[in-house]
Amino acid sequence: MSEYTKSLSLPKVGERLSEMRKNYKAQGIPVILDDSLNALLTVVHIKNPSSVLEIGTATGCSGIAILEACDGTLTTVETDSDAYTSARENFKQFGLEERVTQYYGDAAEVIASLDKTFDFIFLDGPKAHYLEYLPRLKQMLKSGGVLFADNVLFRGYVDPSCKFPRRFITIVKRMRKFLDTVANDPDFVTTVLEAGDGILIAYKR
Repeated sequence: MSEYTKSLSLPKVGERLSEMRKNYKAQGIPVILDDSLNALLTVVHIKNPSSVLEIGTATGCSGIAILEACDGTLTTVETDSDAYTSARENFKQFGLEERVTQYYGDAAEVIASLDKTFDFIFLDGPKAHYLEYLPRLKQMLKSGGVLFADNVLFRGYVDPSCKFPRRFITIVKRMRKFLDTVANDPDFVTTVLEAGDGILIAYKR
């Protein structure tokens, strides 16, 4: 195998993490979809960020995958106390706690208080708040950095031709506005993929 071919090899989710994700799925605990995770790891591997911000720690599965795919550190925010505690134990179990800074609380409040910038931002928190977070996330993202947002097509309901339950009207309207805002921002080069539940990848000029 040539060195060039080796350089193109993409990261794979390890057996331990795969088993953990499988167990959480069996318990009905949400984890990032396989297609979305594969796309996330591909971009992280290519970018190899030194500093990552994650909005939506959940149980830490995506954060562990990110850290195993790069050499950087992770700052991660979670609003659910049980998930926060589970993630803390999982980071320790994988020997990653020294590369992780966890915050428990409302993401909007936490990111407003952070005096840091990041090479990579993974946005996977409350979908109705993506638009609210965007101005601050843009400030925190370094030039040349990547914003990776998951679930941006929200079950296909973001498509203007798609009918959706009335209870989702706020999320759908705000997500459509989020996508439109990022796509039309001249400071970003943006791609939206249909993988998983929809992925936005925005490169900051």
